[in-house]
Order: sequence, then structure tokens, then C-alpha cells
Amino acid sequence: PDAQYAARLAASIRATTVMVSPITAALATRWIRDGTADVALAAIRKECAVRQKIAARALPPGSYASHPDAFHLWIPLPAPWTRAEFVRHMESSGIGVVPSDSFSVSAQPPEAVRICIGGTASRDDLQHSLEQIARGLRSAPANALVGAPAVV
Repeated sequence: PDAQYAARLAASIRATTVMVSPITAALATRWIRDGTADVALAAIRKECAVRQKIAARALPPGSYASHPDAFHLWIPLPAPWTRAEFVRHMESSGIGVVPSDSFSVSAQPPEAVRICIGGTASRDDLQHSLEQIARGLRSAPANALVGAPAVV
């Protein structure tokens, strides 16, 4: 941009990113001081643990990596799956998974996907979606069967 637009852009960036909103800072400070933040964190960790147990029951042992407090799973794909084929297959089942390309800094991303286990509101929906993913992991791309729609 020319100098005039560059100055306007710089001012906009400063106005929106240099500091946190005062109301947000006040609210966060209050929640930290009165214990609300600790209660929320404990509830989130409890839900993470429940969802991690659902994943452990639904997915093949050793098929993913995660942290007990995480809402995400990293799934290295078994051959002959490619990340693009697996993403398309899951999308055809109504399940969204993110290919490793989005998280890779190398020239050749691994054949892997990341899934969010915190995105579904219902634990039953999560269970169903993870079962669909498990079926996909156990099948070959040409033999993958499309199941009922679900969302992860």
C-alpha cells in the first residue's frame, strides 16, 4: 500500500492487537481472583479425561497420540491411506479431520490427521464419530465404507 494506507493499516493493527480489551482483562482478573477460572479449568480437564477414555475405547490401541488433558488426537495413518484420501473418506461420512499439512513445517508432511474430540457437544456423537474413524483406519481406501453422517 501507499504511505497513507500503510499508516491507516498500522493504526488499525495497533488499535486491535497491541493490548487486550479492558473489559476482557477485568473479567479474567475477577475470575482468577474469585476462583471461577479454577472451577472452569477443572471442569474442562474432567471433560477432557472423559473424552480421552471414549477415544481409548473406540480407536484401535496405539493408533493415535495425545495428552490426557488434550481435546485433540494425532493419528498417523496406516498404509495405504494418504492424508488426502482419509480426509475425503471421513468427509463423505460427515466427519471433519484435519490433514497434517496444516501442522507441518517440513516439505513433506507425514501421512497423518488431527481430530478434535472436544468439538461435538454430545459424548454419544463423539463415540459414533470415533467408531467411524476406527472403521476407516481398519479398512483400505478402496474398501472404505461410507457410514452414517457424524461430526467430530
